[in-house]
Amino acid sequence: MTGHVCSPRAWRLIVALVGAAVLAGYLAHVAYFWPHINDDAFITFRYSRFLALGRGPHFNPGEHVEGYTNFSLMLLMAGFIHLFGPDDVLLAAKLTGAAGGIAAILAAWALCTRWLRQVESCAAAAPLVGWAAGAIVAADAAFALNSTTGLETTLFAAAIALGLWLDQKARDQRRWRGAGLLYAFGALTRPEGAGVFAAVALARLVTLDFVERPRRRALLLDLGIVAVFLAGHLTFRLAVYDGEWLPNTYYAKAGGFWKLTPTGYISGYAQRHLGAVLALLPLLAMIAGPRQLRNATLPALLVLVAAVGAIFAAGPDWMLGYRLLAPYTPVWAALAVCGLVMLLARLRVPRAGVTVGAAALVLLLAVWQAPTRVGYHEHVVTRAQGYRTGHRALARWLNRNASPGQTVALMDIGIVGYECIDLRILDITGLTDRCIARSPGEFLHKDFDPAYVLGQRPEFLVLVFTGPIEPGQIDIRNLQPWTPIEERIFESPDFARHYFRQRPVPRRAGMLKRLAAMIGAEAVFSHAHPGNIHYLLAVYRRADAAAPAEPGE
Repeated sequence: MTGHVCSPRAWRLIVALVGAAVLAGYLAHVAYFWPHINDDAFITFRYSRFLALGRGPHFNPGEHVEGYTNFSLMLLMAGFIHLFGPDDVLLAAKLTGAAGGIAAILAAWALCTRWLRQVESCAAAAPLVGWAAGAIVAADAAFALNSTTGLETTLFAAAIALGLWLDQKARDQRRWRGAGLLYAFGALTRPEGAGVFAAVALARLVTLDFVERPRRRALLLDLGIVAVFLAGHLTFRLAVYDGEWLPNTYYAKAGGFWKLTPTGYISGYAQRHLGAVLALLPLLAMIAGPRQLRNATLPALLVLVAAVGAIFAAGPDWMLGYRLLAPYTPVWAALAVCGLVMLLARLRVPRAGVTVGAAALVLLLAVWQAPTRVGYHEHVVTRAQGYRTGHRALARWLNRNASPGQTVALMDIGIVGYECIDLRILDITGLTDRCIARSPGEFLHKDFDPAYVLGQRPEFLVLVFTGPIEPGQIDIRNLQPWTPIEERIFESPDFARHYFRQRPVPRRAGMLKRLAAMIGAEAVFSHAHPGNIHYLLAVYRRADAAAPAEPGE
């Protein structure tokens, strides 16, 4: 690979135009998924809203349970709500996600460029070829989708990639460049951020960076910063959440989602987003690259290993778009481009051929993901409508029919909890409940006595029923509770005694009102769901509660 043939000014313009095109493509990709709504994001928002209201970072008054794992995002959204009110928090979180995505793409480019400059033959073309890494991130359907969830995924991705870039910059320049601040922010954004820094530190020890005094000082300074931030966060947790060393979500999600295995989760991501065999490209940077490139890329490679290992240790996630792996897309992309370039350089492909090869990799991955991208979009659009007619409609109904301080027990606690801010929310999945979280079993499959929930005498109890869609009707014989937890509650004698109120079926009423009468509920709300199934929110009221609830669909 030889130097570029145009003038330096023209070369910089070309690089800038390519970068602008990549970022524009990313924003268009984000807009494609913009309707996405994630109920779990509103769990964090409720903590933020409580903090902004002066009630402390809690989900329910008097219950000091840490049911979120994104401390920095919780604080950011609390500040937004305090300044601008609660109505536009989802928009603010989405814009934060998009900004994090842009930062992560820029970091992927900068990181890949700095790595390629470690190899003399690649140095001249590095700024242009490096944009292939940014383009892979911009074209990744999972990354774009996770930019719109309102959660911390892309913010965490930016912290990781920027931290690695500053870390490499410090190594090259033999002076501290602030990587520890990014690693510390990452550790406050997601718990596995501490593991990311541990992987980087291990790599620096393996490559003997500590031998040189300037690099040792930079590493020790980063270590000190991360340690101080982690100690501060831990002190906050111990003080605010009843002396708990770990967030409650750790116990609730231990073992992962009961319908998925770690191997299936990882292989599904590799097949849908990395083109299976292309997932191995980062290894070529270690195999085909010179020693200086191997030393430079080892921290990033160990970060990917740590990310995969964490899924085997803690279990997979259930959310659309592989939320546990998407943050590492920028790191993988930078490594993959380096691996491809090293392979082509070994084959003595000229500079123009290397640039074309990098562009072809981007195009291949973008086309490969087309079916997944379309599937994600259909899912997002369908469920966005479902949240309007289901969870938001349920929240409005509860605000009309419930009194402040009354308890609502349910599974999907996010939107309902955020919009019903003065109601106590009893989370039957355990994310914000210590007893359920520490019960044996995997997430949504916790084995606890239904008496724990029913014994708290919630005024309202919401169960989700599902079943195949039949044209023009809902056959109650085909309906069943969504989770084993809800099934045990529904079959409990106490539920039948205090909540089930079967009434005559009104002939001229709408389908949902008739269904509510048949299944003994006060009201039923339909949530559009992919897969040609009903997803029905049935709200039950305790028989000895206050006046009859207002009917509704």
